[in-house]
Amino acid sequence: MGQIVAGIAISFGLVAASLYLHFRVLRAMSLHFSKPKPTIKRPMMMVMTAIFLTHVAEIALFAVAYSIMGFAGLGQLSGAYHSTPVDYFYFSIATYSTLGIGDIFPDGAMRMVAGIEALAGLLLIAWSASFTYLMMERLWAKENGEET
Repeated sequence: MGQIVAGIAISFGLVAASLYLHFRVLRAMSLHFSKPKPTIKRPMMMVMTAIFLTHVAEIALFAVAYSIMGFAGLGQLSGAYHSTPVDYFYFSIATYSTLGIGDIFPDGAMRMVAGIEALAGLLLIAWSASFTYLMMERLWAKENGEET
């Protein structure tokens, strides 16, 4: 029972950190590109790069948490796993993106964190897609001399 509570607590901390990071980056992009730009190509490349790097940072945040949890005895990864940072990152990518390959799987409290990471990843990817659409709409309107 203690591992489940620890998993939930760790998960909520990670989700809160991810949501905050995501909000700050998207807000900064929104404010930065609210000023008129001559073309949409460069701003959209910057937006997409920032979103991609934000997702990578969020994935890395969860990967570090899995590593710390493993050392703290709050679960472990099993399967095609060799206890390297790359394995933690790979597992986090598969979980965050809800790809769920299944060659590496969590035990203990890591199971709870992995489940919540998948929900958070789905939410954050959807948020990014929505934001990208809104930015494209705004930038195209400005490029065409329209107001949004």
